[in-house]
Amino acid sequence: MQAFSQVLIHTAPNFSIEFNNKNNPLAEIELELSNRAFDPAIGYIAVYLTPISKYDSDQQKREIYYKVKEMLLKRHITSQCIDPVKVTQQGNNFAYSLPNIAVAILAKLNGTPWQLSTPVKNELIVGVGAFKHVATDVQYIGSAFSFSNTGGFNNFDYFMKHEVAALAGSIARSIREFTSIHGNPDRLIIHFYKTMSDKELKPIMVELENLGLKIPVFIITINKTESNDIVVFDTSSPELMPVSGTFVNIGKNTYLLCNNTRYNASDISKASDGFPFPLKLKIDCTDKSQLSETRVIRELIDQVYQFSRIYWKSVKQQNLPVTIKYPEMVAQIAPHFDGADIPDFGKDNLWFL
Repeated sequence: MQAFSQVLIHTAPNFSIEFNNKNNPLAEIELELSNRAFDPAIGYIAVYLTPISKYDSDQQKREIYYKVKEMLLKRHITSQCIDPVKVTQQGNNFAYSLPNIAVAILAKLNGTPWQLSTPVKNELIVGVGAFKHVATDVQYIGSAFSFSNTGGFNNFDYFMKHEVAALAGSIARSIREFTSIHGNPDRLIIHFYKTMSDKELKPIMVELENLGLKIPVFIITINKTESNDIVVFDTSSPELMPVSGTFVNIGKNTYLLCNNTRYNASDISKASDGFPFPLKLKIDCTDKSQLSETRVIRELIDQVYQFSRIYWKSVKQQNLPVTIKYPEMVAQIAPHFDGADIPDFGKDNLWFL
């Protein structure tokens, strides 16, 4: 792990926790954590060999998985969960999982596994994703704030679908924080999981007016296409998969963006990487004249594409940009916490990877 991630990892003697109750280790872990003194100057990570998978068919057991994460977050400790069954079943093949684990651990310890090689711009990028819990039929909205077009994330939060004002207020706070540190941004870019309504946009525009910011606000709706939607094929490829990064204008400021792992025309798509359908992007702006600027549109589409390359849970590129994917992951886990609230430490930490 140290050789791969270049991070010094130290385990203190007798600091690890061993528990006996594999069906519910919460009480044992809580007791042991209470008896340990944690130095606030040290960044801790718990590698949790979990006897219960987050995909366990027993819902009550699954809750224990999340409660352990929450228990650690309350003590400012991020965690990396590893299923010991997979380690023993995969044998030597588990070595292929280690790069992904190392990348995630580095990111959780506030490291930067890699970032976008692009000139820094004075702009604020906000991502909003969603996850619907089947058991409760409640949709939760997650939001991620990036203060850098190079991909550096600052803050995460989440809300229920109907809490439009809370979401808008959260975005407004991030605008104020940005202006206090970096000055007025040149533009605000919002990556949204669906078409943004006037009701959702209005509070954000009011905040911009209150700050005296007369800047363009771009709203990019990012959707996965389905098999019965418009798709794109490359007939020169045996798998028909277009080269990653290819985009097609399908009218009304809507574009299809091919986002996969076929980077060159000579590459052959691997079945192990899947054959993802293109993303559908709809671009809107408060300044309509910007929508006719080819350079601006290309730049915005390329930004969506590049943000899918800084997914720090795996060394493989993802189909969705992290501006949508990360909030979706937060919205999936946070409702399992007490009071459905994220501990403050978890609002600026990539604990969910």
